[in-house]
Amino acid sequence: MSQKSKVTIEQSKASTETNSPPQLAGVGVRLAAVIYDGLLIVALNAIVATILIVIATPHDIAAQNKTMVLSSNFRSLVLFPAMTITTWLFYGYFWRKTGQTLGMQTWRLKVLKADGTLLSWGDSAGRCAAALVFPTFCALATSLLGYGAGLFSLSFIFGFMANYWWASIKGRGLAWHDQLSATVVIRVPVDPRQKRGVLGWFSQD
Repeated sequence: MSQKSKVTIEQSKASTETNSPPQLAGVGVRLAAVIYDGLLIVALNAIVATILIVIATPHDIAAQNKTMVLSSNFRSLVLFPAMTITTWLFYGYFWRKTGQTLGMQTWRLKVLKADGTLLSWGDSAGRCAAALVFPTFCALATSLLGYGAGLFSLSFIFGFMANYWWASIKGRGLAWHDQLSATVVIRVPVDPRQKRGVLGWFSQD
């Protein structure tokens, strides 16, 4: 068999594997991507919070290198909205551009609308809001029962995990926020022509 024929067969195999039907991503790999992205979001929010705190600190206190206790109004009306917007911008930018955040790229995940198109800014906001339905309900229930901040945070995390438990129990592979926002997360097929580096970084064709 000639070298040209071998190349043609390899290209045909690559095309067949690359064009295979998309599969819904599993819960485990989705959580891995969430953790990856979460670390990046924490870093971004820390930068935003630092900038806002510096701006809000009176000049005389800053000149003396002193710290001040942030008011609850500042935390509720400035810091929390700023971090929420930063998180939405992070997801919205990547979902709208390629359907993949950095974490999703690493584990070959992609979020799309039900018709197979990329999300808009509005779709991204809706998906983010849908992901907070369970966590907010659990956190509010804990707060109304009079439990402390520790259980409040744990209940929020429990609600977040419930989004993905739904995919395993009732959602037929779709998380709660997938169904509410009419989106899907698929696993991008492996391209055999591409050499993948550690955790998806430093890939080469």
